[in-house]
Amino acid sequence: MSISGISTTVSVRRVPKYNVEDILKAVSEIYEAAGGPDPKGKKVLLKPNILADIPPERAVTTHPAVFRACAMYFQQRGAIVLAGDSPAIHNQSFTGKVCGIRPVCNELGIEWLDFTKDPINRNGFKLTGILDEVDYVISLPKCKTHELAYFTGATKNLFGLIPGFNKAMLHAKYPNRNDFSAMVIDLLEAVKPTFAIMDAIIGMEGAGPQNGQPHHIGLILGSCNFIALDITTSQIIGYNPLKIPMFASALERGVQLKNIEDIVIEGGELKDFRAKHFKRIAIERGYNLIYMGIRSEEIRRRFDKRPIFDHDRCILCQKCVQICKADALAVKDGKIDIIDTNCIRCYCCHEVCPVDAITIKRKVFG
Repeated sequence: MSISGISTTVSVRRVPKYNVEDILKAVSEIYEAAGGPDPKGKKVLLKPNILADIPPERAVTTHPAVFRACAMYFQQRGAIVLAGDSPAIHNQSFTGKVCGIRPVCNELGIEWLDFTKDPINRNGFKLTGILDEVDYVISLPKCKTHELAYFTGATKNLFGLIPGFNKAMLHAKYPNRNDFSAMVIDLLEAVKPTFAIMDAIIGMEGAGPQNGQPHHIGLILGSCNFIALDITTSQIIGYNPLKIPMFASALERGVQLKNIEDIVIEGGELKDFRAKHFKRIAIERGYNLIYMGIRSEEIRRRFDKRPIFDHDRCILCQKCVQICKADALAVKDGKIDIIDTNCIRCYCCHEVCPVDAITIKRKVFG
């Protein structure tokens, strides 16, 4: 089945470990079964998820074995393979070496691109200029929970095509879940990516996208349809996709998918793939009720979860201060101080904290 010319097939394969040969076989089957276009002679951009350059064992980034298998597959099919990403804090110290992806590029002769160079404007988004030079964009996401979006996968991974701190500026411009999620769907329409291959061998549960815990799922999934793929993966880890604002926005607008029932799962049945005891971020019922009608900032601050700092654990790296475009954070008396009236609840500070010194909790102010 297809919606607007985009197949709604999601192909799934069981891959229990990060074995490159097994992953390569799965990727080959998935790409064919889900209708991936012939990459021969095409310039293909591989976009892994590198939120931060940290070891792959923490399940924050796309695993290098998955990246290697995907790169080998497209090279074997005759494609010219390029790769790149722009993490939350993109500076000269970012290399992609610690997460293991940059070394794979070096071994396979793949050019690693600096997304901050020569950006372009497309549909109001500032994006890496390489998009005007490649034929196919292949998203290689990691299956993870996300404090703001609840779930991050193929669609949210496209956010890394926006260079550096421009991402934080969009968080400031779209400060709540609904508006931010609708913006990500706008981004999907602007980029028009080709295919996505999901690393769900080991996903992240709990306080994602950086400070959660690894959880074995044992799957690789792929599709031309990013919304269908993300909805399927979110169901596998136990979410009701209709309650996730990003998917609700896409379905309401008919972007790549109109009904969940249109999704065709190839490779097995959904019930057989479900992850057991996966710790999800709870859907904020109160939050959704507020945005159905009342938009008072005072009420939002009263009901929303907010960043809570553990000053004993904090190493004062100030990455949270760097990423905050709402001017809500500053160093005061040797500690990170939060100005609650400025905080927009985007949780970017939590996302970039390297030592899990920030938790997202609800606090009612009197």
